[in-house]
Amino acid sequence: MVHYGSLEERINQSLNSLSPKYRRIANFILSNRYFASFASTSQIADKVDTSSATVVRFAQTLDYEGYPELREAIRAELPKYNTAAKKMEKRISSNQALSTTPQQVFYTDVQNIEQTRNNLSEEHLNDALNAIIKARHILVIGSGLSSSLVVFLAHSLSVMGFTALELHGESLQSVVKLSQMQPDDLLIAIDLWRYARVTVNAVTMAKDLGVHTIAITDNFVSPLARLANQAFEIATEGVAHSLSITAAMSLINVIIAMLADRVPQQVVESLKKVDNAYRNNNLLIIK
Repeated sequence: MVHYGSLEERINQSLNSLSPKYRRIANFILSNRYFASFASTSQIADKVDTSSATVVRFAQTLDYEGYPELREAIRAELPKYNTAAKKMEKRISSNQALSTTPQQVFYTDVQNIEQTRNNLSEEHLNDALNAIIKARHILVIGSGLSSSLVVFLAHSLSVMGFTALELHGESLQSVVKLSQMQPDDLLIAIDLWRYARVTVNAVTMAKDLGVHTIAITDNFVSPLARLANQAFEIATEGVAHSLSITAAMSLINVIIAMLADRVPQQVVESLKKVDNAYRNNNLLIIK
């Protein structure tokens, strides 16, 4: 029997002939699609008490070439991982583009901030603040949609007296700086939506070097979240084709404000030095 359609349709077509083990796998995947969209065969196998080989054979039973193809099918069906073009096409076809109002956008951003606040673990936040304070050097990395967040966080840490550097993409400087990290350094990685391989690779490199890693991402089962020592989940629902980074910026503001409370004297001294440098170099219009 040849199977067609979505993953759920393929499972339904084969339901009567699936073994109990295959049914357990099917039920788990359908109930945990975000996890399955990045999980390995061994991770799926551990969840349902079976073997990696059985997970592969399950995928092949549904006429996928293997589990990676099944995993890609899951991602394609999750609206969160649609491309910007696909999202825009969907909006146009449903006339959503004609009904967007400022209130919708503001309301969605407020909801994102509320959800992010509710997801925030006080214990993880305190651990992250302690890691930042103790770090010799701090590298903040991200690309694409996350780039503006990287710039803002690295700059904010720098003017507060921390030795922080922003890294973007696969530049030679990024590779050199990552390779020079030491165990008393800190890597903060920001990655949203479709997840850049370079950012994930940077966290992997940092962990291999014994460096503490913090992730700011949009899903606790994303590759970045599963690699990092600590992960913060951000709500990023957007009204238009792209995601919203408003809640991510709010989380960074929380980190900055709480750091200022933890090391107030350091922040005051650093801000004075920065302000004097601006004035001495005639960089300010209003002095």
